[in-house]
Amino acid sequence: MTARRRNPTAALLLVAAGLAGATDARGATLPLRPAPALTDPYPGAARAYLVAIGDTPRWAHAAHQPLPPASLVKLLTALVLLEDRRFLTEPVAVTAAAAATEPTRAGLRAGDVLTGEQALAAMLVHSANDACMALVAHAAPDIASFVARLNARAAALGMRASRFVDPCGYDAPGQYATASDLLRLARAAHGEGLIARYAAQPMLEFRTRAGRRYRLANTNQLLGRLDGAMGLKTGYTRAARQCLIALAERDGRQVWLVMLGGEQRWWLAHRMINDAFDVAAVEGR
Repeated sequence: MTARRRNPTAALLLVAAGLAGATDARGATLPLRPAPALTDPYPGAARAYLVAIGDTPRWAHAAHQPLPPASLVKLLTALVLLEDRRFLTEPVAVTAAAAATEPTRAGLRAGDVLTGEQALAAMLVHSANDACMALVAHAAPDIASFVARLNARAAALGMRASRFVDPCGYDAPGQYATASDLLRLARAAHGEGLIARYAAQPMLEFRTRAGRRYRLANTNQLLGRLDGAMGLKTGYTRAARQCLIALAERDGRQVWLVMLGGEQRWWLAHRMINDAFDVAAVEGR
């Protein structure tokens, strides 16, 4: 008789079902207690990752290891910018330095003038580095001043194992973040309505003051392809490799995924998030 292949997801569901069914001496259901150490059912998926079901971290690998975060830092940049929301309606002029930044770019030209909100949207939807640099130049006298604000906000969020040097996510000596810290950032960013809105927007269109039209696609390939996908941010550099902060919601349940240093992030993210929803359904979370 041919042996049946074991389904890793099914095994996880059986374990979850057993834990969820535990009762005390009076027959009352006991709350599910988190395991003392998170399991890693996806070895090799990334240099570091963390999956959380709702408020509870579930699976992880090297979640506390500092690694380059690439453009995931743009979520923190957006939070710092939104500390003074007046910039949203102010004209932001694109400098020659901003226009010359390397991809990913919106293709802004030196001298373009757009609103702060348009630039913020381009940074979040398309991960546009030219829009990011234009915003930083508008908000601070120099990059060092803005970076100081980044690190102060990170400290306020409890991101104790992370440090930032470049607000747009370029590789820089001394810039690093952990998956655990980035989950804190993701929750805070999604709590800001404007960030949540643009992170989930598949396409962005806007016109500059002079009438130049831009149409930008979201860099997050989960949107429209994964049931319940709501963003949040992609990132890539040669040193950081493929990075992702993903959020999906189904039937009132949320699954969060942070991935650093991945190689095949899209299909792995699909699998990991779907598996987490399967477990959440069994556990009744």
